[in-house]
Amino acid sequence: MEPKPGNNKEYMKPVGHFAIDEGLRRALVEEIRVADHVVESDLPFQVHNYHSLSPVATTGINYDMSGSVTRHEIKAQSITDGCHYSLHRIPSLDPTKNPNLGALDRWRMVHSPNIARVHEAFTTRAFGDNSLVVVYDFKPMASSLKHTIIDNRAAVTEALLWSIVLQVVSALRVIHGSGLAVQTLDLATVAMSPAGRVYINSCGLADVLGVYAGYGVEAALQNDLHAVGKMLAAILAMSRENVVMVQGQSPVVIPGPGYSTDFKELFGYLNRRLTPVIAIDDILRLAGSRVFLELDAARRETDLLSRNLKLEMANGRLARLVCKINFITERADSAMDPEWSETGDRYLIKLFRDYVFHLASDDGRPIVDMAHVVGNLNKLDAGSQEKVMLMSRDEKSCLVVSYNELKRCIDAAYQELLMSPPKPWR
Repeated sequence: MEPKPGNNKEYMKPVGHFAIDEGLRRALVEEIRVADHVVESDLPFQVHNYHSLSPVATTGINYDMSGSVTRHEIKAQSITDGCHYSLHRIPSLDPTKNPNLGALDRWRMVHSPNIARVHEAFTTRAFGDNSLVVVYDFKPMASSLKHTIIDNRAAVTEALLWSIVLQVVSALRVIHGSGLAVQTLDLATVAMSPAGRVYINSCGLADVLGVYAGYGVEAALQNDLHAVGKMLAAILAMSRENVVMVQGQSPVVIPGPGYSTDFKELFGYLNRRLTPVIAIDDILRLAGSRVFLELDAARRETDLLSRNLKLEMANGRLARLVCKINFITERADSAMDPEWSETGDRYLIKLFRDYVFHLASDDGRPIVDMAHVVGNLNKLDAGSQEKVMLMSRDEKSCLVVSYNELKRCIDAAYQELLMSPPKPWR
């Protein structure tokens, strides 16, 4: 049997038309692979409500005015919901100082697309010492700016730096609007995904360790913004053209001739060379129309995901329909009539399955036509009144039936399966 004349090659669509965008699919598959991969290590298998611990990175985190600590980043899977999380472990806590775990209550209410959201904190001796663990969202494929740019000596453009600044400032606007401050902002605690999404990856850590005790919240807010300037200086210092040597003084980082006047003004502003007080509104003023570039990029990504989500939603609907058909056809349950799948309405379902998936051309070659499959399944799912001619395998009999009648047959047979009695013991 061949498809009817309307289903010819002129109207056929490639298989990729019915599937998720290939680039997006590969990116998502890689993210899943990274999330599920567990590296062998001497870490305990389970800590608190998390298991399958796998080391990610070890970095030093500097506080604004209070020193530094070592942070071990560990990927783990939650027993509660099965999702992957990033555990940030601070080893060898001073036993005389109790971390303020309740300080995270306000941070849990902070939401931004540029923040790795914090979930909980706890202390544990599972690592052989008195460790603090703060739990964040796990961002597969994202790595710190220090690793991505500095360690890999990556090429840096002004557009990339503007993007980093605007995304970090966007997160700081939400954080500061909640009366909080990061205080641990540097290249090691800001991560970037391969798609260019930037995340602040250490929120709440300073609060748990009580860094506010030495100065005030307002000073902490200013230090966050100044830290953005320090990050830019560290990145620009990679290129000699951005470093000015002054006799008898330390080298000074100044954006070279390849950078715009706006960026040079931004750099001086964030590094307090123009004024001691930094305001987010002034940063946005300096960014100007570059803000729209970030918005356009975000909207394009949203459109791509939305298009593919709609496609996968349709594919999921058809997949459920295919599952029902295969639950019914050619069953050999001894608890039921062995001929159950071959009689009555179930026989129509079998013939329809053959019509959709087992077509052959006049010379016996299999016909693999995704448009034919998807089109017929869509009509079946919608219960179309259009009729289709089904032929037996021996080609001695033909049946004409509507898609609506076939849908009723499938629903009735599927319900019969669900209501079938258990198999008796022999």
